[in-house]
Amino acid sequence: MTQFLGSHPISTNRIRTLITLGFVAAVTIVSYTLISEHQLVRWIYLSYPACMLIAFFHKHPQVKSVAAVASMTIILVGGYVEPLELDTIEEAFILIPLSYIVIFPGSMWPIASGGVLILSYLYELPESEFEEFIEDAIEVVIITVFATIMTYYQQKFREQMLVFRKESLTDFLTSLGNRKAYFDTLKTMESLPSKQSAIIQIDLDNFKDVNESVGHDKGDKLLSMFAQELNQLSSENLSSYRLSGDEFIIICYEENDLTQELQSLENQLKQIAAKTYQINPYSYKLNFCAGIAKLEDSMGNTEILSKNADIAVKKAKSQGKGNIRWYDHELIDETIRQHQIETELAAAIENEQFKLLYQPKVDIKSGKICGAEALIRWHHPQLGVVSPFEFIGIAEKSKLIIPIGRWVIEEATKQAKIWHDEGFNLCVSVNVSTVQFAHDDIYTLVTSSLNTVELSPHLLQLEITETTLMQQPDNIINACNQLRKLGVTVAIDDFGVAYSSLNYLKKLPIDVLKIDKSFIDECVQRHEDHMIVRTIIQLGHNLGKTVIAEGVEDKTQLDLLADEACMHYQGYHFARPLEIDDLSTLLANERIASNQ
Repeated sequence: MTQFLGSHPISTNRIRTLITLGFVAAVTIVSYTLISEHQLVRWIYLSYPACMLIAFFHKHPQVKSVAAVASMTIILVGGYVEPLELDTIEEAFILIPLSYIVIFPGSMWPIASGGVLILSYLYELPESEFEEFIEDAIEVVIITVFATIMTYYQQKFREQMLVFRKESLTDFLTSLGNRKAYFDTLKTMESLPSKQSAIIQIDLDNFKDVNESVGHDKGDKLLSMFAQELNQLSSENLSSYRLSGDEFIIICYEENDLTQELQSLENQLKQIAAKTYQINPYSYKLNFCAGIAKLEDSMGNTEILSKNADIAVKKAKSQGKGNIRWYDHELIDETIRQHQIETELAAAIENEQFKLLYQPKVDIKSGKICGAEALIRWHHPQLGVVSPFEFIGIAEKSKLIIPIGRWVIEEATKQAKIWHDEGFNLCVSVNVSTVQFAHDDIYTLVTSSLNTVELSPHLLQLEITETTLMQQPDNIINACNQLRKLGVTVAIDDFGVAYSSLNYLKKLPIDVLKIDKSFIDECVQRHEDHMIVRTIIQLGHNLGKTVIAEGVEDKTQLDLLADEACMHYQGYHFARPLEIDDLSTLLANERIASNQ
C-alpha cells in the first residue's frame, strides 16, 4: 500500500534533473577525451558511456555494479594497450571518481575508482613525469576522499531526516499517516495530472464506550488491529491515515476506472466491518460508518472534497450503524439546500419568514384544551415550507438558534397574552434548545418577555430535553429553580429516550413529564411499550408531576392512557399544529359548548 507522506515532488525532481545533467556532462567529457586521444583502441571506448549510463539509470544493484566495473575495466584495458600523455588526462579524469559518487553516493566506490585510476597510470610512467603524476594523484585522492566523506555524511543526514520526517507524519499508535500527512497529501492531489482520486472517511461508532468498557489499553490495541486491516486493503494506489481517536481516512488514486476501484474498496470495508477482533480472553467488533467522495465532484478542490466526505459520513450515520454512503447527486442537491438554509437563516427573522403554529394539549378526563405547544415553521420564498428537522440542527450548530429561540419566546408570550385577554387562560409551552440554555440568559429573557406583555408567569411553560439537563445539570437546575420561583412551569420533553436519570430527576425542579411519542406509537400493540408508559405515568404521579403523552394518533391509544390515569395528551387524534385563528376558533367553540 502506497503511503503519501507529503513530500515536495517539484523541488525533488528539480534537484534530480540537475544531478542527471551534471553526470551526463561528466561522462561526455571523459568519453570525448578517451575517444579523441586514442588511436589504436578508440572503438573500445565507445562502450564506456553506455556502461556508465546503465550504472546510473538502472535500478537493480547487481546490474549497476557490473556496469560500473565494466566501465572501469574499459579505462584500465585501454590505458594498458595505449597509454595517454599525462597532460591529456589529468583535467578530465578527475571527473571519473566524481561520477561514481553520483552512481554510488556514500560508498567506497569513488575512492576505489580513484585508486585504480592512479595505479593504472603509474604503470610504465616516464621518470620525467613522476613528480607531476604525484601532484595529480594527490589532487585526485584529496578531492575524491573529501567528496566521498561529504557525500557519506550527507546521505546519513538525509536518511535521518527522512526518518524524522516519517515519524512526524506517522501516527504513533497505528503507524498510519497522521493528520499532518493527510493534509500534506491533499495539497499535492490538486496538482496531479489526473483528477481520478477520492477519499473514504471512516468513523468508528461509539468508540468512547469501547474505551470505557474495556479500558484504554485494549482500546488502543483494537485501533491498531483495525489499522492493520486498512493497511491490508488490496490496492496499490491507497494511503491510510488516522485523523483522530476514532476517525480514519483512505485516499485512493486511480488512473483508469476509479468508480470500480471504490466499489471494490466498499466491499472490502464491509468485510472488515463483519470481522471480530480477538483480545484474550474476549472478542470485540468495531462498527463504523463511512463516506465516499470523489475529487471530480468537488471541482478539483480538496477542501470541498473533505467537506463532501464529511457530509457523506454524517448521512451514513443518520441512516444507522454500519452504513457506507457515497457523495452522489442526491447529497449534492441536499448540500446545496443546506448551504442555502444556513446562508439565509440569519435573515429569516428580519424578513418575517418564521411563524408559530400551536398544537393543543388536552385534558384526558374533560376532553377540553388545557394548553398549547408553540411550534416554529419557516416559510421560505423559494424553498417553500422548511421543516424544523432541517433548520434547527443548522441553527444550533451556527448558534443562530439563540436569536430564533428568543423570537419564539417573545412571540409565544404575546400570543398567550392575547388569548388571556380574550378570556382563555391557556398555558403556552415553548421548546428551549440546549445551545440556548448554554449560551443565553434564559431567566432574564423570560422575565423581560413576561413583563413586556404583562403576562402571568403560570401561562408560560418551558420544555427542555433530557440531553439538555445532563450536559450542564448544575446550571440547568439553578435556572429552573429561578423560573419556577417566578411562576413559570418546566417540562421534560421526550422523557425516556435519552438518559432518564432518576438521580437527576429527583433533584430537578420540574413540573411536567412528557412521554415520548416512540413509546405511544405501539403502546397498544406491544406489551413492553405499554409497561413503560404505565411506569412513567406512575413515576410522575408518585413525584407529584403532571404527565402528558405526545403523539397520540388514535382512540385506542387515548383509551389506554385514560386507563393508566395519564392527565394530558397532544397529537393528531385531537388536532395537528394549528394556525392561531384555527386554535382561537376551537377555544371559542369550547366556551360556547360549556355555556350551553
